[in-house]
This record gives sequence, structure tokens and C-alpha cells, in this order.
Amino acid sequence: MYLLASSMAAKNSDTISTNNNKGRSAFLLSHLLSTSPSSCKLLLVIAVAYHYNTSIPTRDIIFCILFPSYLILINHLRFDSNSTIRQRPANHPYNATVVTSSLFSQENASWFKKYMLFAATIGLSLPLITIIYATNREVAALAVPHLFVLGCQIIGESMTKYNPNCHRYVTLLVILGFSIYRLHLLVEWFLGSVVSLYFREGHYNNVLLLSEQGWGMVLSSINLVFWTYNLFVTVLLQIVTEFLSIDKCES
Repeated sequence: MYLLASSMAAKNSDTISTNNNKGRSAFLLSHLLSTSPSSCKLLLVIAVAYHYNTSIPTRDIIFCILFPSYLILINHLRFDSNSTIRQRPANHPYNATVVTSSLFSQENASWFKKYMLFAATIGLSLPLITIIYATNREVAALAVPHLFVLGCQIIGESMTKYNPNCHRYVTLLVILGFSIYRLHLLVEWFLGSVVSLYFREGHYNNVLLLSEQGWGMVLSSINLVFWTYNLFVTVLLQIVTEFLSIDKCES
């Protein structure tokens, strides 16, 4: 009994140490991801897709191909590559340079920078670390689809938000389309984590396995709450109202 107790205590200590290391690594990785160019983010998405392709449903891959293709077409055919805005003279208060200089009027505010860092931490860094280090492949597999689609969204935003040839409405559709699509992935991730934690037999004696499944449920819960708030409050009530201004969205 003494040996068993000592073994379990050692496992708990290792688990706590691992979680602390994950936390420190996550914030460092968040800073790197938030400042990295689009090419680095693209390589990250490709690496995740290559190594965990069996965990990414075909529907998600199809969406990440067809939806951006649709946006490229309407930007060219419907909005003529933002020609109306680009033709404004340099002395126009909302010329192409001004319109595409920022995504959101509050993006340089300290609260928004912290908000985006938190989003990168819970949405990219922690899931990525979980996928890499989790010994339970089910926990890792549940986190892959949302990470993949979110990575594609970030790449899409990086390519459109400061691009004078991209109409502001198309940039807005990138944010809205991917954010709405990701909601069902978040629900599936959370429900899968709950099932993995509470309805799988034979894992309650494995402290490491149990802690990983618990971590998966906590991480999926945080992501579900945050990204739901992000869509219905930050995007729909703050960002959309600025994007639909006639000064920025004239066609």
C-alpha cells in the first residue's frame, strides 16, 4: 500500500509539473504565434493537417477549401477587387490606405491586445501543446478539428484584413463564416471530452489518463464559452457595426 501511494503521489507530482510547464510554454507560444507572419501560420496548419489528417473530418477540409474559394470569386466578380475604394483620391478621408490600415478601431487598445493574446493562448497554443504532449490520443484527436479550422481562419484574416484589393465585406465574411462554422466543432469537442471523461470504462485507476481527459474537458469548455462570446458580442456587436459603415464598405 505504501508503494502504491508513493507511486500515485509521484504521478500526481509529475502531472502538476507537466501542466505548469504547459502553461508557461503556452504563453510563450502565444506571443510567437501572434507576431508570426502568415507563412508561418500556414506551415503550422499544414503540419497539423499532415500529421493528424485522420482526425480532421472531410467536411472541415471541404469547407476550408470551398468557402475561401467562394470569397475569392465574389471579391473579384461582385466587388471588382475593391475598386470603388481604391479609386478614391489620396485626400479622401476614407481612401484605400485609411480603410485597410486597421481591422478594428480598438485593435491597438490594451484590452484588445490582451483579449487577442488570450484567444491565441486558449485557441492555438494550449490545443497545440495538448496535441503534441497528450499520451491519450483521443484527447489529442478531439482538439484537432477546431485547431485546424481556426488556423485556416487566421490565415484568411491575415490575407484580407490589410489588403487594399480585398473588399471590407469579404474580410467580414471571413470572420463571420469561420466563426459560425466553428461553433459546432466547439460543441463536438466539449461533448466528446465529457464522454471521454465520464463514460469511458477502465480509466479511473490511471491518474495520468484521468488528468488528461479532465484537462481536455476544461480546455474545450473554455474555448466553447470564449468563442461563443467572441461571435455574439465582440464580432456581431462591435466589429460588424464598423465594417458595414458606408465609408468602409461602399460597393
